[in-house]
Amino acid sequence: MTVIAIENNSSEAIGLSLAVSMFVVSLTLSVYLFSTTGDTIQRTYEMNTRSDNNIYSTLKVPSDYVVSGAEVRQTLYTMIEIGVDIEVNGVMYSKSLDPRTLNVSSIDLSKKYIPTYVRDYKGALSMLRFN
Repeated sequence: MTVIAIENNSSEAIGLSLAVSMFVVSLTLSVYLFSTTGDTIQRTYEMNTRSDNNIYSTLKVPSDYVVSGAEVRQTLYTMIEIGVDIEVNGVMYSKSLDPRTLNVSSIDLSKKYIPTYVRDYKGALSMLRFN
């Protein structure tokens, strides 16, 4: 004669139903994942076949940066804030000078100047040169 324990069977039934439910949910999610991945690959393929392969992107050649004489004069007036010496056409203006007493009459306001940034070995700006 076989004795069936009801408490044991009900806990096993609950555990098995939970395992089966998790399996069905994971199977459903995997089917959804594979179908959306397939759709994404198909759309990418269609997009690439419709694109023009003759288009090439090129980098723009940078033009030389120039500043006006007025900008050079304004830079001289702010050299205390900048904290570096400034050289304009071979004339050195020390950062320790008072900008209000500088003789800037030799700087032509209509002329264009090319700035050169001189840096030390750490990469910090040490001098600003305008030619």
